[in-house]
Amino acid sequence: MYYITWNDEAVIWLFRIINVVLIGVTAKILFNLFFDKLKAPIWLAFLITIVFVFDEKSMDFSINGMETAFMLLGISLFVRELLRDEELNPVRIGLIWAFLMWSRPDAFIHIGSILLGYLLFRNRSLPYLFTFFRAGVIGVICYVPWILFAWAYYGNPIPNTVLAKGSLTFSNILDRGLNYAQYIITGLVSGDGPFIWIFAPTYYQTGGWPEVLMLALKWLSYVVVLLWMVPKVNATARFLSFAAFCIASYLIVFSPFIYPWYIPAVTIVSLIALGSLLTQIAKASSASIQVRQWAPGAIVGLVIIMQVWVYTGGLSQMKMQQQLIENGIRKEIGLWLKEKAESTNETVFLEPLGYIGYYSGLTMYDYPGLGNKTIINARKTLGSESYIEIVNHIKPDWVIVRPGELRTNKQEHSDQFAHNYTLVRSIDRKPTIESLPIYGRGYLRYDSQFLVYKKNQTDSKKIAYGR
Repeated sequence: MYYITWNDEAVIWLFRIINVVLIGVTAKILFNLFFDKLKAPIWLAFLITIVFVFDEKSMDFSINGMETAFMLLGISLFVRELLRDEELNPVRIGLIWAFLMWSRPDAFIHIGSILLGYLLFRNRSLPYLFTFFRAGVIGVICYVPWILFAWAYYGNPIPNTVLAKGSLTFSNILDRGLNYAQYIITGLVSGDGPFIWIFAPTYYQTGGWPEVLMLALKWLSYVVVLLWMVPKVNATARFLSFAAFCIASYLIVFSPFIYPWYIPAVTIVSLIALGSLLTQIAKASSASIQVRQWAPGAIVGLVIIMQVWVYTGGLSQMKMQQQLIENGIRKEIGLWLKEKAESTNETVFLEPLGYIGYYSGLTMYDYPGLGNKTIINARKTLGSESYIEIVNHIKPDWVIVRPGELRTNKQEHSDQFAHNYTLVRSIDRKPTIESLPIYGRGYLRYDSQFLVYKKNQTDSKKIAYGR
C-alpha cells in the first residue's frame, strides 16, 4: 500500500478500511450462521451479531495494525463450512485453513481445536477424516510460499515471532499447566479467573474497572468455556465451547503473556457457542412459552450491556492511548529519530517496535526480537533477559526505554552503559493521564514516560540534541 500511495498516513487508513470491510463481512456471516444454519429467531441472530460488533478488542486491534480482522473472518468462514447442510468441501476448507495460517502462524492451534471439537461432539465419521486430510494437504500447499519466504529471510522456517517469544522449557510448561489446573478451581471463589480475559477489557489487569462488571464477565467466560461438559447442551455449542477451551488453554499455558490481540479469535468462538445455546433455549419445545421468549432475550441483553460497557469505556481509554501515547510519544519519537539520525543504517534498541520503527525508518533491535534475530541471539549468548546487559552487548546507536527498564543489580553494567550513552530526550505524559476521567488509566500510565539515549561519539564531533 505504501508503494501505491507513498504516504504513511494513507497506508494506515487504507489498512483500517480493509479491516472495516473484513469485520463487516464477518458480522454478516455470523448473522447468516444463526438465522440460516442454526434457525435462530431473527431477533436473536441480530442481537448476537450486535454483541460481536461491540467487542472492544476485536474492533480496536482490527483498526490498529494487528491481524485480528483476518483471523475473525477466517474462523467464521471455517465454522460456517462445518455447519453446512451439504457434504463438506475439502477445497473450501483447505483454502480457509491457508488463509488462517497466512493471518497468523499459530492458527493451526485454532484450526485443530475447532476440528477436534467437531469430531468429538458433532460428527465422528471416518469419511470426514479423509475430507479433512485432503483439506490439510490443500492448506499446506497454499501455505508453502510463506514457509519458504520465512526460511529464506530469517534462515529458519519457524516464524521469528515464535522464536522470539518461545523461551518456555518443558519444566516451565509443566509448572504452568499444573498452576492452570489449580487456577480453574480457585477462580471459582476469587475475584479473578483464568478465562476472564475472553470478554474483559484490554489489559484489564492494570485495574481501574468496576468490580461488578469484572465479576459478571468472569462468570460469563466460565459458562461459555465449560459448556462442553454439559450433556444436554446441543452439539454445536459443545464443540465450539470445547474449541474455545482448548485455544484458551494454549494461550494460558504456552504463551508467555496473553497478548490482547490474540483474544478475539477465542471470543468469536465463545460467542458462537453462547449463541447456539441461546438458540436451543429459544427453540426448546419442552420449555414454557415465557421461558422461550424471555430467558435467551434476558441473557443476550445482559451480555450486550456488558459488552457496550466495556466498549464505551475501552473506546475512551484507547482514544487517549492513541492521542497521548501512540501519536503523542511513539510517533513523535519516530519522526524525531528520523530527523536526528545521520544515516538510515543507525540502530535502535527498544520494546515498542511499531510506531517508532515505522516512522523513523531506522533498523530496530526490538525486545524480544520480533524484527530480526539480533536480540534473540544476544539473549541466548548472555543467558539473560536484562535490557541493560543486552544493550551493552549489541551497542545500538539509540536506546529507547521506559524509566526503570535499565535497572540492574550489577553496578558494572550501569557504569558501562553510563560511559557509552547519554540521555538526549525524555517525554512524560503522566500528569495529563492522571487527570483523565477514564477506566483503565493504569494501562496508559505504563507507557506514559520514555527516555531516549544516544551512543556517545568516539571522535571530537558532537551533535546537540534538544529536549
